[in-house]
Amino acid sequence: MKSILDPSFRYTKSVDTDLRKTFARIRREQQKQAVSATGSGVVLALGRRKTARAAA
Repeated sequence: MKSILDPSFRYTKSVDTDLRKTFARIRREQQKQAVSATGSGVVLALGRRKTARAAA
């Protein structure tokens, strides 16, 4: 992540920022990183654990 102290940092006015595009870009980058980290690109969902409720 760039810091404001980084010389390559460029300020962008909020009026000129499209949050939908920004978040879409971030999601794409995260998906690419996840695929490259796993190698296969297959994501499996883990089941939730069932916990016993404490008797009141």
